[in-house]
Amino acid sequence: MRRLLPKSFFGQTVLVLLVGLSVSHLVSMAIYSSDRVEILALSGGEETARRIASIARLVDQVPPEWRGRILETVQGPTLRVTLTGDSGLVPDASEDWRGGLIRRFLASEIPVAEGDVIVRLEGPPEPPSVRPGMMTGSLQRHMHMGWFAPRMVEDWPVGASLRASVRLGDGQWLTFAAAIPDPPRLWSAPAALSLVLMVVTVVVFSLWAVRRLTGPIRTFAEAADRLGRDVKAPPLPETGPLEIRRATRAFNGMQARLRRLVENRTRMLAAISHDLRTPITQLRLRAEFIEDAEEQAKTLATLEEMEAMIASTLTFARDDALAEAPRPVDLAALVESLCDDLADAGKAVSFAAAEKVAVTCRPAALKRAVANLIENAVKYGGGARVSVAVDAGEVRIVVEDDGPGIPPDELENVFAPFYRVEKSRGTGPGGVGLGLSVVRAVADAHGGHVRLENRDAGGLSAILEFPR
Repeated sequence: MRRLLPKSFFGQTVLVLLVGLSVSHLVSMAIYSSDRVEILALSGGEETARRIASIARLVDQVPPEWRGRILETVQGPTLRVTLTGDSGLVPDASEDWRGGLIRRFLASEIPVAEGDVIVRLEGPPEPPSVRPGMMTGSLQRHMHMGWFAPRMVEDWPVGASLRASVRLGDGQWLTFAAAIPDPPRLWSAPAALSLVLMVVTVVVFSLWAVRRLTGPIRTFAEAADRLGRDVKAPPLPETGPLEIRRATRAFNGMQARLRRLVENRTRMLAAISHDLRTPITQLRLRAEFIEDAEEQAKTLATLEEMEAMIASTLTFARDDALAEAPRPVDLAALVESLCDDLADAGKAVSFAAAEKVAVTCRPAALKRAVANLIENAVKYGGGARVSVAVDAGEVRIVVEDDGPGIPPDELENVFAPFYRVEKSRGTGPGGVGLGLSVVRAVADAHGGHVRLENRDAGGLSAILEFPR
């Protein structure tokens, strides 16, 4: 069942409403139709019985010479009446409740004994069995055609066939052959039209209601995605029903706390970096008085490394990727110019030519992220091969190298700040462990992601993807 449901909450809600209301409507129609069929069947039988009773009373009260003319007058496509010396009907031993009701009604409406009324309620009319010599040839033919006449009338709705015989006061039997039309079926044209109108109405109002209910959910999803890229995004308007306003207020409060957390972290790191620069400067001055040249060089190198760590940490904490305004650029040209600059600086960097790729991004932040990936590939893999491609609305920047790669269980750990895997990526001097953290921060700021994959042929692939 779950596989048949749409994936979206909107589609599932509309489908559940439509199926539930359709089933309810069909069950209600079935119950209503069942009661209606029973009532109409009773009404049809009662109306036919009243007509038979009226004709029988009239024929019994008029002189015998008038009876033939009256019988000709009351004949119709759904009623045949004959006057014979014998009823020709055998009482039905398995009389159902409808036949019993009609028989008792006729007995109460006509001034005759109950045994003088015979009723059979059957299927489509059939010709009565006529014993030879019972009636004249013309009357027999008339009787025979009378029973078949209803079946020859075009568009006559043959339903239950009511056959009744009433003994008149002079001993003759007045025999009736009447058809009770079937009541409308459940799946009649009006019923089908009712179902179609119900489905259309449910779909229209469900679409409106569910869209109105799921609108705030879509707004929350968009706001959460925007918050992941920009913690300084404007707060959501607190409108709508009470529950939505409460959720919006909670979301805005969470965003405000996150913004304060980031700002406090940035101010703290900036203060630490500023305070550390003073002792580092003092140590640099004191290092000038070291007489041992080799020891002096080592001390100055350590101090430079500390300054580099402080500068990198401050840059990472400031989150410059969020401060830069997005603008449209040719990504292929931007990456190619970066590769050319690094190649001119003597680094083993190559770029696979690509067509123009127009994207809206933060160029400086993106350039810094790609530069970090290329520098890692050059430092630990001996060189970098860079390519840019567009796939299914996403832009992909791939940086490959031929180095030793990274153990599979460390592929995610290397994105943590200050985390380094020197043993798997060479023995040369490393950075402070913030390069890949900066890359991930830039990818998140662009609504994308970055991942590392070990190549089958050896080396590592760094893949940076984000929407256009």
